[in-house]
Amino acid sequence: MTLNFPAAAERYLRFRERIFAVGVEGPTSSIVAEPATASESELEIQARWFGGEFGRRFVGTEGEKIEIVQFGHWNRAAGPDFTEAAVKIDGTLKAGPIELDLDVRDWEAHGHGSNPAFEETVLHVFTDGPSLSRFYTRTEGHQLVPQVQLPQYAWSQGPPDFLPEAFPGRCVAPLGAMTDAEVDSLLLSAAQYRLQQKAERLRVMASSTTPEQALFQALAEALGFRVNKTPMAILSQRCPIRELVEMEPLDREARLFGAAGFLNQEFVSEAADKESRRYLRQLWDRWWKIRDQIEPLRGRSIPWCFSGNRPLNHPQRRVGALASLVDSWDDVSTFWEQNVNNLQKQVNNSLRNLHHPFWELNYTLKADPAPKPLRLLGEDRLRDILGNVVFPGAIEIAGGENRLWDEYLGLRKVDSNQKLRRASLRLFGSDEKRRKLFTSYYHQQQGLLQIYQDFCLEDVSDCEKCPFPEQLLQWQSADQVSDRLKAPQKSLLLQ
Repeated sequence: MTLNFPAAAERYLRFRERIFAVGVEGPTSSIVAEPATASESELEIQARWFGGEFGRRFVGTEGEKIEIVQFGHWNRAAGPDFTEAAVKIDGTLKAGPIELDLDVRDWEAHGHGSNPAFEETVLHVFTDGPSLSRFYTRTEGHQLVPQVQLPQYAWSQGPPDFLPEAFPGRCVAPLGAMTDAEVDSLLLSAAQYRLQQKAERLRVMASSTTPEQALFQALAEALGFRVNKTPMAILSQRCPIRELVEMEPLDREARLFGAAGFLNQEFVSEAADKESRRYLRQLWDRWWKIRDQIEPLRGRSIPWCFSGNRPLNHPQRRVGALASLVDSWDDVSTFWEQNVNNLQKQVNNSLRNLHHPFWELNYTLKADPAPKPLRLLGEDRLRDILGNVVFPGAIEIAGGENRLWDEYLGLRKVDSNQKLRRASLRLFGSDEKRRKLFTSYYHQQQGLLQIYQDFCLEDVSDCEKCPFPEQLLQWQSADQVSDRLKAPQKSLLLQ
């Protein structure tokens, strides 16, 4: 099923396609998976694959019709990346391992072609390869292995996010000549398009795994913030929600913290106080019994980022919040299907009440306790969960109900970050009044980020040849937007 875009998202899509046709190289259709970047690690790509972000149906490098019937098991030891998978190739079902590499040539560079463990591989998935020649994947027995290049990577190994902090773009002038209503309609349309992209990603993940697992992974990613989004996704895949909810609370905490790589005997002895040692001992006594079945080899361990985080957002504390979220899963699992008049209030009431006796008083497993109780989820995190997970999924399931869209428009802003500051500076320059006006709501911030992603990050001419500024002159006045979209725009500008 393809998304039926609401009017504003469709309008932005057409605007986007027109600009790409003028001269920006990039995708001219909706992107299911999040944009790929050259800096993504192999583990990150594997997590996106296993989470179902790329879907199930592909075209092989030889034109084969390829369908992933079963993603199999993510191998934690040596050998192919995914074992016990099932793949249909031109209608013929094949069972065996799947290998995923950043470069198709890694098959030989890593010695897979001479390794008997890879002899039964049924599919080789990769993101990049030689531009002027073809590389064939063969096993030790000289059997040809079908190949799939992930289509999202055919165009996107492009420029990194390198734009400087203090560099207003050429679009500042045409945007400055537009009325507030025109600018707001542009941001609203870009935001609606972005929300629909998030909804489509969740839909594809749900169809590739289950809706419940897709929701769990999306919530885990949101808890991880930007720097630990992928590690939290990997953790949610290695500890599936259906297995966690069947466990006792301390058993599933041990499973989560152990799989995350945060439990060992040294931790117990190094804890700062008696309560921390007691909590760690409870986890360790449960973890060591299942450790051999779950703990990955060192090369497949989860790559947590510990720097650049506020103490409240330490990865260990985020895992503690995830464990508490599972404790309330009966309520949380219905977020996408709740038919209520105020979804934001319903979700906030559920998540604000998350409770954990240890993590409400501690930053990490070993540090000294905090002087006063700490909330597991702050207001910004709650708003991000609503904007990135709950509303996209709920709107997709409800078929784009106007009621939910109108409620989404009322979400207030989240704290600024480097990319958001950079985007507002690129588009509005030194106009502080407009930068403040058009970042006051969550959807405005999302619209800015979508425009920045689509045009600023796709341009490699240092802004000189980007057609976006000239095409802005073609953007219609907000007065020409349908009455259904015009009312929310006016109300936002008047507040």
